Amino acid sequence: MPELDWQNWIALWLFAPLFAATAWTDFTQLRIPNTYCIIGLVIFVATAPFLEWHELFMRLMIGGACFLLCFGLFAVRWLGGGDAKMLPVVFLIVPSPAVPDYLLLLAAGMGLGLVGMALVRRYAKTLSPRFKSTAQSREFPMGIAIGSSGLVLTLHSVLQLTPN
Repeated sequence: MPELDWQNWIALWLFAPLFAATAWTDFTQLRIPNTYCIIGLVIFVATAPFLEWHELFMRLMIGGACFLLCFGLFAVRWLGGGDAKMLPVVFLIVPSPAVPDYLLLLAAGMGLGLVGMALVRRYAKTLSPRFKSTAQSREFPMGIAIGSSGLVLTLHSVLQLTPN
């Protein structure tokens, strides 16, 4: 992961509780509330003055490209509405040099999430009435991957800036 100044990480650190909330609500309810996306946008706007112009431009470009891709995937019903709204916001929050790392973590989170959900759905039949994601056999709660990969990236950024 590239070494970045603390100013590049502020938005990600403030967004950490939303990563956890996204994973939890998508697991329990199979939805990501619009409130999380709005709070994420507020965090981005509030922390934008701490960014250099180039970094701000890159985040807007990456977030815009992600929005177009997610919109297309939502249109063909390969991605849920909450996921399609949350991912572009996340890419506004993640520093542009750390985007490849986040994408790798997201892919790992999706793979582990698919295996984990398959195991939970197979062996934890008693959870089905309580958690919507365990009762559904077709849908994957992508918020688990979004949230867990964001939390891992946040933890890594904190450890990277902590003096030895």
